[in-house]
Amino acid sequence: MRVNELRSILSKYEAAELREIIVATYKTIPTDKKKDHNLDEYLQDFTIEKSISIKKESTIDFPSLKSEIETFLENANDGYYMRPNQYVRKEKRFKWRFEVRGFIKQLLLVKGENSEEAARFLIEIYNMLSYACSYYVFPSQDALPATGYEQVALLKLVLEKLFQNGYSKENIKTATYLVLDSNVDQNTIHRKLFFVLLDTLKTPDTKELALEYCKKYPKDYYSYQSAKEWFKVRVDRISSLNDDYRYKEHSNHAAELYTRIKFSLRCHDEGIAYYWKHTNRMESEIVLYMLLRYLLHEEELNHLWIREYDKAVASGIKPRKDLRMEYAGRKKDSFLKA
Repeated sequence: MRVNELRSILSKYEAAELREIIVATYKTIPTDKKKDHNLDEYLQDFTIEKSISIKKESTIDFPSLKSEIETFLENANDGYYMRPNQYVRKEKRFKWRFEVRGFIKQLLLVKGENSEEAARFLIEIYNMLSYACSYYVFPSQDALPATGYEQVALLKLVLEKLFQNGYSKENIKTATYLVLDSNVDQNTIHRKLFFVLLDTLKTPDTKELALEYCKKYPKDYYSYQSAKEWFKVRVDRISSLNDDYRYKEHSNHAAELYTRIKFSLRCHDEGIAYYWKHTNRMESEIVLYMLLRYLLHEEELNHLWIREYDKAVASGIKPRKDLRMEYAGRKKDSFLKA
Protein backbone atom coordinates (compact mmCIF):
# COMPACT_ATOMS: atom_id res chain seq x y z
CA MET A 1 0.00 0.00 0.00
CA ARG A 2 1.28 3.46 -0.90
CA VAL A 3 1.53 6.25 1.66
CA ASN A 4 -1.17 8.29 -0.07
CA GLU A 5 -3.53 5.31 0.07
CA LEU A 6 -2.73 4.83 3.76
CA ARG A 7 -3.47 8.49 4.48
CA SER A 8 -6.79 8.19 2.67
CA ILE A 9 -7.81 5.13 4.68
CA LEU A 10 -6.75 6.66 8.02
CA SER A 11 -8.73 9.83 7.32
CA LYS A 12 -11.94 7.82 7.77
CA TYR A 13 -11.26 7.10 11.45
CA GLU A 14 -11.79 9.17 14.58
CA ALA A 15 -8.88 9.97 16.92
CA ALA A 16 -9.86 7.26 19.44
CA GLU A 17 -10.04 4.64 16.70
CA LEU A 18 -6.64 5.70 15.36
CA ARG A 19 -5.15 5.23 18.81
CA GLU A 20 -6.54 1.69 18.91
CA ILE A 21 -5.14 0.96 15.46
CA ILE A 22 -1.68 2.18 16.51
CA VAL A 23 -1.72 0.11 19.69
CA ALA A 24 -2.87 -3.02 17.82
CA THR A 25 -0.20 -2.50 15.15
CA TYR A 26 2.48 -1.88 17.77
CA LYS A 27 1.70 -5.24 19.40
CA THR A 28 2.33 -7.09 16.14
CA ILE A 29 5.87 -5.70 15.69
CA PRO A 30 8.62 -8.00 17.03
CA THR A 31 10.66 -6.58 19.92
CA ASP A 32 13.94 -6.72 17.98
CA LYS A 33 12.40 -4.72 15.13
CA LYS A 34 11.18 -2.09 17.58
CA LYS A 35 14.71 -1.78 18.92
CA ASP A 36 16.38 -1.75 15.49
CA HIS A 37 14.23 1.18 14.38
CA ASN A 38 14.10 2.94 17.76
CA LEU A 39 10.32 2.81 17.55
CA ASP A 40 9.73 3.56 21.23
CA GLU A 41 11.88 6.70 21.12
CA TYR A 42 10.24 7.71 17.87
CA LEU A 43 6.78 7.55 19.41
CA GLN A 44 7.90 9.36 22.56
CA ASP A 45 9.57 12.15 20.59
CA PHE A 46 7.20 12.49 17.65
CA THR A 47 6.68 16.16 18.47
CA ILE A 48 10.36 16.69 17.66
CA GLU A 49 10.07 14.65 14.49
CA LYS A 50 7.03 16.63 13.44
CA SER A 51 8.88 19.89 14.02
CA ILE A 52 11.50 18.86 11.45
CA SER A 53 9.35 20.05 8.58
CA ILE A 54 10.66 20.63 5.10
CA LYS A 55 11.59 24.27 4.92
CA LYS A 56 11.20 26.38 1.83
CA GLU A 57 14.45 27.07 0.05
CA SER A 58 14.24 30.77 0.86
CA THR A 59 14.08 30.09 4.61
CA ILE A 60 17.20 27.90 4.78
CA ASP A 61 20.10 29.68 6.46
CA PHE A 62 22.86 27.72 4.72
CA PRO A 63 25.82 29.07 6.74
CA SER A 64 24.04 28.07 9.98
CA LEU A 65 23.04 24.69 8.53
CA LYS A 66 26.63 24.12 7.41
CA SER A 67 27.95 24.92 10.88
CA GLU A 68 25.45 22.56 12.55
CA ILE A 69 26.36 19.70 10.22
CA GLU A 70 30.10 20.22 10.67
CA THR A 71 29.69 20.14 14.46
CA PHE A 72 27.48 17.05 14.25
CA LEU A 73 29.96 15.16 12.05
CA GLU A 74 32.87 16.14 14.25
CA ASN A 75 31.07 14.96 17.39
CA ALA A 76 30.05 11.69 15.73
CA ASN A 77 33.61 11.14 14.50
CA ASP A 78 34.93 11.67 18.05
CA GLY A 79 32.49 9.12 19.45
CA TYR A 80 30.52 11.64 21.50
CA TYR A 81 27.17 10.04 20.60
CA MET A 82 28.29 6.75 22.15
CA ARG A 83 29.55 7.78 25.60
CA PRO A 84 28.93 10.42 28.28
CA ASN A 85 30.75 13.66 27.52
CA GLN A 86 30.50 17.41 27.97
CA TYR A 87 29.87 18.14 24.28
CA VAL A 88 26.71 16.18 23.48
CA ARG A 89 24.04 16.00 26.18
CA LYS A 90 22.45 12.64 27.02
CA GLU A 91 19.02 13.54 25.66
CA LYS A 92 20.60 14.74 22.41
CA ARG A 93 22.66 11.58 21.99
CA PHE A 94 19.48 9.52 21.73
CA LYS A 95 17.84 11.95 19.29
CA TRP A 96 20.66 12.02 16.73
CA ARG A 97 18.47 10.47 14.02
CA PHE A 98 16.12 13.47 14.11
CA GLU A 99 19.11 15.72 13.50
CA VAL A 100 20.19 13.59 10.55
CA ARG A 101 16.72 13.57 9.01
CA GLY A 102 16.49 17.34 9.36
CA PHE A 103 19.91 17.83 7.76
CA ILE A 104 19.05 15.60 4.79
CA LYS A 105 15.69 17.25 4.15
CA GLN A 106 17.19 20.74 4.18
CA LEU A 107 20.25 19.87 2.09
CA LEU A 108 18.05 18.39 -0.63
CA LEU A 109 16.29 21.75 -0.96
CA VAL A 110 19.43 23.85 -1.31
CA LYS A 111 19.94 25.14 -4.85
CA GLY A 112 21.91 27.87 -6.57
CA GLU A 113 25.41 28.77 -5.47
CA ASN A 114 25.28 26.53 -2.39
CA SER A 115 24.01 23.44 -4.21
CA GLU A 116 27.44 21.92 -4.83
CA GLU A 117 28.46 22.30 -1.18
CA ALA A 118 25.10 20.89 -0.07
CA ALA A 119 25.80 17.81 -2.20
CA ARG A 120 29.18 17.45 -0.51
CA PHE A 121 27.57 17.52 2.94
CA LEU A 122 24.99 14.95 1.85
CA ILE A 123 27.85 12.71 0.77
CA GLU A 124 29.57 13.17 4.13
CA ILE A 125 26.38 12.26 5.99
CA TYR A 126 25.87 9.21 3.76
CA ASN A 127 29.49 8.18 4.35
CA MET A 128 29.06 8.53 8.09
CA LEU A 129 25.90 6.40 8.07
CA SER A 130 27.58 3.88 5.79
CA TYR A 131 30.49 3.64 8.23
CA ALA A 132 27.98 3.18 11.06
CA CYS A 133 26.66 0.07 9.28
CA SER A 134 29.81 -1.75 10.43
CA TYR A 135 31.06 0.19 13.46
CA TYR A 136 29.29 1.74 16.43
CA VAL A 137 28.91 5.50 16.04
CA PHE A 138 25.42 5.96 17.51
CA PRO A 139 23.38 4.16 20.20
CA SER A 140 21.62 2.01 17.61
CA GLN A 141 22.33 -1.48 16.30
CA ASP A 142 21.43 -0.46 12.78
CA ALA A 143 21.99 3.26 12.38
CA LEU A 144 20.87 3.76 8.80
CA PRO A 145 17.32 2.36 9.09
CA ALA A 146 16.96 4.29 12.35
CA THR A 147 17.06 7.52 10.33
CA GLY A 148 13.99 6.43 8.37
CA TYR A 149 15.90 6.01 5.12
CA GLU A 150 16.65 2.79 3.31
CA GLN A 151 20.25 2.80 2.11
CA VAL A 152 19.33 2.40 -1.55
CA ALA A 153 16.80 5.25 -1.36
CA LEU A 154 19.25 7.54 0.44
CA LEU A 155 22.02 6.82 -2.06
CA LYS A 156 19.63 7.65 -4.90
CA LEU A 157 18.86 11.05 -3.29
CA VAL A 158 22.57 11.72 -2.76
CA LEU A 159 23.52 10.93 -6.36
CA GLU A 160 20.64 12.94 -7.78
CA LYS A 161 21.78 15.92 -5.70
CA LEU A 162 25.38 15.43 -6.81
CA PHE A 163 24.43 15.36 -10.48
CA GLN A 164 22.25 18.45 -10.19
CA ASN A 165 25.57 20.20 -10.72
CA GLY A 166 26.32 18.30 -13.94
CA TYR A 167 27.97 15.07 -15.04
CA SER A 168 31.55 16.28 -14.69
CA LYS A 169 34.48 13.87 -14.50
CA GLU A 170 34.95 14.73 -10.84
CA ASN A 171 31.28 14.11 -10.01
CA ILE A 172 31.29 10.76 -11.78
CA LYS A 173 34.47 9.78 -9.92
CA THR A 174 32.87 10.84 -6.63
CA ALA A 175 29.73 8.81 -7.36
CA THR A 176 31.64 5.70 -8.49
CA TYR A 177 33.98 5.69 -5.50
CA LEU A 178 31.09 6.40 -3.13
CA VAL A 179 29.20 3.34 -4.37
CA LEU A 180 32.27 1.09 -4.39
CA ASP A 181 33.47 2.12 -0.95
CA SER A 182 30.14 1.90 0.92
CA ASN A 183 29.54 -0.41 3.82
CA VAL A 184 26.03 -1.83 3.68
CA ASP A 185 23.40 -2.34 6.36
CA GLN A 186 21.86 -5.71 7.17
CA ASN A 187 18.96 -5.13 4.75
CA THR A 188 21.09 -4.22 1.74
CA ILE A 189 23.40 -6.08 -0.63
CA HIS A 190 26.09 -4.17 -2.47
CA ARG A 191 24.65 -5.06 -5.85
CA LYS A 192 21.64 -2.84 -5.18
CA LEU A 193 23.94 0.17 -4.87
CA PHE A 194 25.43 -0.63 -8.29
CA PHE A 195 21.98 -0.54 -9.84
CA VAL A 196 21.37 2.91 -8.32
CA LEU A 197 24.52 4.21 -10.01
CA LEU A 198 23.64 2.53 -13.31
CA ASP A 199 20.17 4.11 -13.25
CA THR A 200 21.69 7.52 -12.53
CA LEU A 201 24.26 7.41 -15.34
CA LYS A 202 22.02 8.14 -18.29
CA THR A 203 24.39 8.11 -21.27
CA PRO A 204 27.13 5.87 -22.70
CA ASP A 205 29.66 8.67 -22.16
CA THR A 206 28.97 8.86 -18.42
CA LYS A 207 29.17 5.08 -18.15
CA GLU A 208 32.49 5.02 -19.99
CA LEU A 209 33.90 7.47 -17.46
CA ALA A 210 32.61 5.31 -14.61
CA LEU A 211 34.42 2.34 -16.18
CA GLU A 212 37.70 4.24 -15.96
CA TYR A 213 37.13 4.95 -12.28
CA CYS A 214 36.27 1.31 -11.60
CA LYS A 215 39.74 0.46 -12.92
CA LYS A 216 41.41 3.20 -10.88
CA TYR A 217 39.64 2.52 -7.59
CA PRO A 218 41.80 -0.43 -6.42
CA LYS A 219 44.95 1.62 -7.15
CA ASP A 220 43.58 4.66 -5.32
CA TYR A 221 42.07 2.69 -2.43
CA TYR A 222 44.48 3.50 0.39
CA SER A 223 45.03 7.14 -0.55
CA TYR A 224 41.26 7.57 -0.90
CA GLN A 225 40.72 6.06 2.55
CA SER A 226 43.41 8.13 4.23
CA ALA A 227 41.69 11.34 3.14
CA LYS A 228 38.57 10.41 5.13
CA GLU A 229 38.12 10.97 8.85
CA TRP A 230 36.20 7.70 9.07
CA PHE A 231 39.23 5.75 7.83
CA LYS A 232 41.46 7.33 10.48
CA VAL A 233 39.06 6.16 13.18
CA ARG A 234 38.68 2.74 11.61
CA VAL A 235 42.40 1.92 11.40
CA ASP A 236 42.67 2.60 15.10
CA ARG A 237 39.98 0.00 15.80
CA ILE A 238 40.65 -2.90 13.48
CA SER A 239 43.72 -4.83 12.45
CA SER A 240 45.62 -4.41 9.21
CA LEU A 241 44.56 -7.96 8.36
CA ASN A 242 40.91 -6.92 8.38
CA ASP A 243 41.74 -3.84 6.33
CA ASP A 244 43.45 -6.01 3.72
CA TYR A 245 40.31 -8.13 3.63
CA ARG A 246 38.20 -5.01 3.07
CA TYR A 247 40.53 -3.91 0.26
CA LYS A 248 40.11 -7.24 -1.52
CA GLU A 249 36.36 -7.24 -0.98
CA HIS A 250 35.90 -3.74 -2.35
CA SER A 251 38.28 -4.39 -5.24
CA ASN A 252 35.96 -7.25 -6.13
CA HIS A 253 33.10 -4.76 -6.03
CA ALA A 254 35.01 -2.67 -8.60
CA ALA A 255 35.42 -5.69 -10.88
CA GLU A 256 31.72 -6.51 -10.59
CA LEU A 257 30.59 -2.94 -11.21
CA TYR A 258 32.88 -2.72 -14.27
CA THR A 259 31.34 -5.93 -15.60
CA ARG A 260 27.79 -4.73 -15.00
CA ILE A 261 28.47 -1.41 -16.72
CA LYS A 262 29.91 -3.26 -19.71
CA PHE A 263 26.80 -5.45 -19.79
CA SER A 264 24.61 -2.32 -19.78
CA LEU A 265 26.59 -1.08 -22.80
CA ARG A 266 26.02 -4.44 -24.53
CA CYS A 267 29.76 -5.22 -24.35
CA HIS A 268 29.31 -8.59 -22.68
CA ASP A 269 32.51 -10.29 -23.80
CA GLU A 270 34.64 -7.39 -22.55
CA GLY A 271 32.85 -7.41 -19.21
CA ILE A 272 33.28 -11.17 -18.79
CA ALA A 273 36.98 -11.07 -19.70
CA TYR A 274 37.60 -8.23 -17.26
CA TYR A 275 35.90 -10.05 -14.41
CA TRP A 276 37.92 -13.23 -14.92
CA LYS A 277 41.14 -11.22 -14.95
CA HIS A 278 40.58 -8.73 -12.12
CA THR A 279 38.50 -10.37 -9.41
CA ASN A 280 40.47 -11.22 -6.26
CA ARG A 281 38.54 -14.34 -5.33
CA MET A 282 40.84 -17.22 -4.50
CA GLU A 283 38.96 -20.13 -6.06
CA SER A 284 38.14 -20.26 -9.75
CA GLU A 285 34.88 -22.07 -9.04
CA ILE A 286 33.70 -19.11 -6.96
CA VAL A 287 34.62 -16.73 -9.78
CA LEU A 288 32.57 -18.86 -12.16
CA TYR A 289 29.65 -18.98 -9.74
CA MET A 290 29.61 -15.19 -9.29
CA LEU A 291 29.94 -14.51 -13.02
CA LEU A 292 27.10 -16.88 -13.90
CA ARG A 293 24.93 -15.15 -11.31
CA TYR A 294 25.43 -11.87 -13.18
CA LEU A 295 24.25 -13.56 -16.37
CA LEU A 296 21.50 -15.56 -14.68
CA HIS A 297 18.41 -13.39 -15.09
CA GLU A 298 18.86 -12.26 -18.70
CA GLU A 299 17.37 -14.81 -21.06
CA GLU A 300 19.08 -13.29 -24.08
CA LEU A 301 22.45 -14.06 -22.45
CA ASN A 302 21.71 -17.76 -22.06
CA HIS A 303 24.24 -18.67 -24.74
CA LEU A 304 26.92 -16.74 -22.81
CA TRP A 305 25.97 -18.54 -19.59
CA ILE A 306 26.40 -21.92 -21.28
CA ARG A 307 29.59 -20.83 -23.04
CA GLU A 308 31.28 -19.68 -19.83
CA TYR A 309 30.22 -22.85 -18.03
CA ASP A 310 31.62 -25.06 -20.82
CA LYS A 311 34.89 -23.12 -20.92
CA ALA A 312 35.30 -23.41 -17.16
CA VAL A 313 34.69 -27.17 -17.17
CA ALA A 314 37.12 -27.60 -20.07
CA SER A 315 39.78 -25.75 -18.05
CA GLY A 316 39.37 -28.16 -15.13
CA ILE A 317 36.97 -26.22 -12.89
CA LYS A 318 34.39 -28.40 -11.11
CA PRO A 319 31.11 -26.46 -10.70
CA ARG A 320 28.98 -26.99 -7.58
CA LYS A 321 25.82 -29.10 -7.72
CA ASP A 322 23.46 -26.12 -8.11
CA LEU A 323 25.35 -24.93 -11.18
CA ARG A 324 25.39 -28.41 -12.70
CA MET A 325 21.62 -28.63 -12.32
CA GLU A 326 21.16 -25.14 -13.74
CA TYR A 327 23.38 -26.05 -16.68
CA ALA A 328 21.36 -29.17 -17.46
CA GLY A 329 18.13 -27.17 -17.48
CA ARG A 330 19.57 -24.43 -19.68
CA LYS A 331 21.02 -26.92 -22.17
CA LYS A 332 17.65 -28.66 -22.39
CA ASP A 333 15.81 -25.39 -22.96
CA SER A 334 18.35 -24.34 -25.54
CA PHE A 335 17.94 -27.65 -27.37
CA LEU A 336 14.13 -27.38 -27.36
CA LYS A 337 14.24 -23.83 -28.75
CA ALA A 338 16.72 -24.77 -31.50
